[in-house]
Amino acid sequence: MRRIRWPALAGTALVLAGCGSVGSLTGAVVGAVSGTASGNPAVGVAVGIGIEAGVNEVIDTTLRHWQDQEQQEIATLVGTLDQGQSRPWKIRHTIPYGNAQGQVTVVRAYATALASCKEAVFSVDASVDAPSRPPYFTTTVCKHAAGWQWALAEPAVARWGALQ
Repeated sequence: MRRIRWPALAGTALVLAGCGSVGSLTGAVVGAVSGTASGNPAVGVAVGIGIEAGVNEVIDTTLRHWQDQEQQEIATLVGTLDQGQSRPWKIRHTIPYGNAQGQVTVVRAYATALASCKEAVFSVDASVDAPSRPPYFTTTVCKHAAGWQWALAEPAVARWGALQ
């Protein structure tokens, strides 16, 4: 009976913890099992740290990929609009997490010697996945050989805090 409770408890903890804790919890569980199975706590610690780093990297890479998809969806839509036009946008991922939608409006279109660009204002509807996001953002997209692409660098506030 105890063997059934621990996996259920661990599974419930992983589901309730959210993405930020999945790597730590997975590393702790696998490290404890490895250390116990090998009889060497150092092996358990090493395996746990490695698993945590790997899981965190997979999560970060997936979230960056999803953000790129969202930006590309908006850039492609902005490319089809004229100044003053507005359309809804949305992105749906294979795993139903991080899905987003909103409205995008082209506020200015201009051409430089290097590229044709458009500035746009877009909203991100509040959702369960992202309840604390601000409602409106601005961006610039420019036409490249591959089509319309996001032309702004992402803010580094999350990485650098108030030092930006």
